[in-house]
Amino acid sequence: MRPFGKKEKAAAQGDKSGRNSVYGERLFFDYVFKFEDGEEHLFTVNLDPETLRYLPQEPLKGDNWTRLEHNQCENCSLDPEHDRDCLVALSIKDLVKDFAEKISYETADVTVHTNERSYFKKTTMQKGIASLLGILMVSSGCPVMAKLRPMVRFHLPFASILETTFRTTSTYLLGQFFPKDPDKTSDFSFEGLVETYRNINMVNKAIAKRLHSIAGEDATKNALIILDIFALDVPLSIEDQIEELRPFFIS
Repeated sequence: MRPFGKKEKAAAQGDKSGRNSVYGERLFFDYVFKFEDGEEHLFTVNLDPETLRYLPQEPLKGDNWTRLEHNQCENCSLDPEHDRDCLVALSIKDLVKDFAEKISYETADVTVHTNERSYFKKTTMQKGIASLLGILMVSSGCPVMAKLRPMVRFHLPFASILETTFRTTSTYLLGQFFPKDPDKTSDFSFEGLVETYRNINMVNKAIAKRLHSIAGEDATKNALIILDIFALDVPLSIEDQIEELRPFFIS
């Protein structure tokens, strides 16, 4: 892992001074991992504030495992003749490389600095990386993952299943008031949300195959499994998940 530079040390300490000169109006998520041996690593994600697309600090370069035709998703709408790389794989490539030697249950102190506030949790590598994967995959430009892009603007690191259920369902319902097609009937039954997560599950499966095709420890691979658990649960038990929220509205 690369050592901190001056800017990185400032970010790791929560110093947001000069952010406008470095990032402009970009949204940023600085994930700082501090390991038990004293090693620290910073991974920064910048997003365009309007499109919520990932803005890499350096041009992204593909690899064999990021090529679109390599374990391409069943529901992928992209064409290898026009799109050389899978957008999701390309966006997470640096993350996968940075944490290739990390084991799932290795613990770390993880601090997340954003435009508005900072978060902290002592957690396992798989959970810390899962939180980062959630941002990168959704903001990658993948047409399937883009359905969740509004949630990235209000990213909540280390969210529980209940918190994720609240954010997902409320975001979906709000989206019914801003339809892309004004003639389309709004959906308040969550059928569209269920379909979205069915498609996301297909993406997760294909990305998992890509990750298993390359060398490295299991932290990133298991981080993806954590994300996929929710994607699997939504089509099967969305009504049960929503019922857990009912007491907060009627008591």
